[in-house]
Amino acid sequence: QPERRIGLTAHDFTQTFAASEVVLTRSVRVEGTPTVPSRWLLRLENLLGKAKAQTLHDNGAKWAYWQTLLDAANDKFDIEPPAPCPPVSARPRKLSVTQVETWMRDPYGVYARHILKLRALDDLDANPGAADYGTFIHDALDAFLQKFGRAVPEDAYEQLLKIGQDAAAEYLNRPGVRAFWWPRFERIAAWFVETERARRRDIKSIASEVLGDHVIDAPAGPFRLIAKADRVDTLTDGTLAIIDYKTGAPPSAKEVAAGFAPQLPLEAVIAEAGDFEGLHKARVSALDYWRLTGGDPAGERKSAGKEIESLVQATRDGLQNLIHRFDFEDTPYEARPHPQHAPRYSDYEHLARVKEWSAITGGEE
Repeated sequence: QPERRIGLTAHDFTQTFAASEVVLTRSVRVEGTPTVPSRWLLRLENLLGKAKAQTLHDNGAKWAYWQTLLDAANDKFDIEPPAPCPPVSARPRKLSVTQVETWMRDPYGVYARHILKLRALDDLDANPGAADYGTFIHDALDAFLQKFGRAVPEDAYEQLLKIGQDAAAEYLNRPGVRAFWWPRFERIAAWFVETERARRRDIKSIASEVLGDHVIDAPAGPFRLIAKADRVDTLTDGTLAIIDYKTGAPPSAKEVAAGFAPQLPLEAVIAEAGDFEGLHKARVSALDYWRLTGGDPAGERKSAGKEIESLVQATRDGLQNLIHRFDFEDTPYEARPHPQHAPRYSDYEHLARVKEWSAITGGEE
């Protein structure tokens, strides 16, 4: 009953308004949107007339002024991006190939994770997200290759679906997840099996989820580069093809060539040194991203670059220079030194106060 609610509100207003001293306030805007004064303020202004109402507004000016002083800064100064220079003894001597990408794009992220030892906590009772979906796809394909690494069976599609059911068992009891994930996986499975059948005649052996550990000599001592490659195929000509599964968008060849997406070239460095478990030292002839979205098309193969040999050599030299540079204490761990190549997501954006200083420097433009 609207009339009853209005009457009760009027009662509350008049009771409070009868106090010996009253301050009436209202928000002129809410989240940038202009507001309308309440009926009681409008009625009061009409009763008082324009002159007396203006006097009340003027009397309240001091309160508004005092409120602005609460948020006023005594001194204004520009905020610079953080650039800590920890001692060399505190700097990491081991990084994964994915962390080297962070090192290139946002050295401060490496500082926060590996020197300050900070980790983001998982959300409580969070719904499965993109990372969980990616893990599910990787686990299913790995299990398939472990079981059928030598030959693709006649019922490969059905076998992969069964493996997928097991890999996603903890998620598929959620109706929303099943509705979105499973149809995509069915399309990915069909594309993957078809692609495997076409590729197997040129493949001698397959290593899935294979670990690598490569040691590099540096001024401050040995530096370890570690990796877990999604897939390394030994081809019939004796060369290696390294494949990275992507359920999201793969980096462009331009980003790879510039060194800001070095994962596959770094895995090639490890492979050519013979430092992947169970694999012999060999030349890498292909670096491919397999984009597995389950959309249209369900999967795509994309090369990380055309000149593999020169790309791997440039990556090897670039990594050596990067390690050498950070083995001296005057090299800072800057936050996003190349804004156009900043990471899409960082757990440490708030710690680096990115929004604070980028608004001044224009670094996020």
